[in-house]
Amino acid sequence: MRSSVLSAGLLAGLAHAWLPHERHLPAFNISARFEQLGKRWDPKLPSGVTKIRGVNFGGWLISEPWMMCNEWTANMGCGTGCSSGQYAASEFDCMLTNYKNNRAAGNAAFAKHWQTWITPDTVQSVHDVGLNTIRIPIGYWSFADIVDKSSEPFADPAPMLAALDAVIQKCADLGIYVIMDLHGAPGGQQEDPFTGQNNKPAGFFNDYNFGRAEKWLDWMTRRIHSTPSYRAAVGMIEVLNEPVSRHDPSGRYPAPGEEPGLTQTYYPAALQAVRAAESSLGVSGGDALHVMFMDGKWLSGDPRSSAVVAGDATTAFDDHNYIGFGQSDQSKLMNSACTDDRTEAGEDFKIVGEWSLVSDVDWPSNQAFFSRWFTAQQQLYEKPGIAGWVYWTWKTELNDPRWTYSHLTALKWIPTDAAGLEKNVFQQVC
Repeated sequence: MRSSVLSAGLLAGLAHAWLPHERHLPAFNISARFEQLGKRWDPKLPSGVTKIRGVNFGGWLISEPWMMCNEWTANMGCGTGCSSGQYAASEFDCMLTNYKNNRAAGNAAFAKHWQTWITPDTVQSVHDVGLNTIRIPIGYWSFADIVDKSSEPFADPAPMLAALDAVIQKCADLGIYVIMDLHGAPGGQQEDPFTGQNNKPAGFFNDYNFGRAEKWLDWMTRRIHSTPSYRAAVGMIEVLNEPVSRHDPSGRYPAPGEEPGLTQTYYPAALQAVRAAESSLGVSGGDALHVMFMDGKWLSGDPRSSAVVAGDATTAFDDHNYIGFGQSDQSKLMNSACTDDRTEAGEDFKIVGEWSLVSDVDWPSNQAFFSRWFTAQQQLYEKPGIAGWVYWTWKTELNDPRWTYSHLTALKWIPTDAAGLEKNVFQQVC
């Protein structure tokens, strides 16, 4: 599969994959959402939103202990407590060490987490604060057939898929757009527990694991197109989240096999896996998925360096832009948001799939700054050439609104409905 390429005819047939505003998803109908709030419509504003305004469901289908430590230790049984620091680094490690003699208990603990951390009611809350898109990070072990059960002790994924199905159904009911994100790849694409494991070095970049990821993409593509709720809501599939890049402060780029394997072997094969599955299902061009890659600014190679990727008109690109790390100068932070340019040549459909308000600015005493900075970043990510944004993340246990969109809206630091987010675009903050 990795050595084959799509025919020119198939590529041409996929030139018009669907976009949420073109399919008139209700969450993108701004005039109706104003009316739901009992607010007078401003005729100077457009009736429909074409920009993605969304949030990630981090910590749900892939646990990230740093942002959910009590859940991880007290509820999921993956450690002895947050203050002691004695807890498993990842899902792989928790099942291997904490549940090595009782997999049934581990399966039950993870199933309960999947059923309660995010629910259909959460989707309703996301909708009610004005957002129209949800990005769902998920790991390859969601597809049990590609898990090496002798060496990869992940929890049984069946309850995960049941929980996911319920959330996707609610997204479809509300007209919310969904991006399905392969956040944890076989072998780990980064030395980080967000991959579901903690491999050192990152072990994804070889033919065996590329092949397993391609099988996952084939499986998920078929699941999307064969399930009415998925078909109604899921419009994009991301082939890999955050591989090791030149941003890595420890100089681990490239990981073994990453260069040129990522861009020259995996990326075209990943695209082929999605398109071949769609072709076998008879999916027409207008119903095809956008296939997303990390953008050039991620600095893990040019995703369009393969002719297969460059020649597909319905690819998308993901920019992760955390501009506040280590920065406490408010004027510099505002200047960055007000003057930056996130576009990249050739990347015609691009979103900022992760960003936050994290910085070294003291947040309890600087509400006005964070409100302005949010507005400036929203405007940056809605400029021409950028299709919108997805905040990291909806829910944490950090009691820190800079990471947590639901906390920001609860504090009313940012708009709390679709009308407010639309009006935010016209605020003069720069």
